[in-house]
Formats: sequence, structure tokens, C-alpha cells
Amino acid sequence: MGMFSNAPPLKQSELTPAELKQLEMQSGWSNDDPGLMLFEINNHLNAPVFCIGANFEFKDGKKRSQGFDPKLYVPANAVRRTSIRGIEKKNVKSYNFSCLCMKASAQGACEKNIN
Repeated sequence: MGMFSNAPPLKQSELTPAELKQLEMQSGWSNDDPGLMLFEINNHLNAPVFCIGANFEFKDGKKRSQGFDPKLYVPANAVRRTSIRGIEKKNVKSYNFSCLCMKASAQGACEKNIN
């Protein structure tokens, strides 16, 4: 989209529940390092997404948000991997991801071309 395009500007937007269902997320811990949590995200959408981090709830009731550094860019129909240090399996009660895409409106679809 150039400077003179009539298309509305794209904004970072949360994924809808239907869009989230099209992301296949797997995770686990490294056998060599119990504090290294590994993530694999398979994007089945027709548009790229970027995952900014994960939110954790620990068995002691504490919560923590941990960002991916750098943010994880996952092109359409592609798989990417990342990791987070300092999260031990024995302490985690639950976790979830935070992923975004570029949309012209919050109700719209993720855009394929984000230039």
C-alpha cells in the first residue's frame, strides 16, 4: 500500500477465536534445560501473524507475561519456532499465547499484504 492508496490503513489487531483456531501451537520443555520452554506455531491462515509472547499462570497463583524477543513472525501457511527462558514445567499451571495480525478493521480479516 503506497502513500497514495485509497485502502484504509492497517492496524495491529487481536486474532478472533476463529482465526486463533487456525494456528496450531505446540510447546514443551528442553530435555537439556528444564527452564527452557520451546514453542512451535503453524499458521494455517492465508495471512501472516506475529506472536508477541505468552501469558503464564503458576501453581502458586502468580501470573507473568513473557514476550518473545524478537517477536515471532509467522508467514501464511508456514511454521516457526521460538523459546522462552526461565519458565519451569513444575511451576506452570496454565499458559496461552498472544498473537496479532494486520487488519483494516477489527471485524475484518487478517490482511495478506502488509507492506
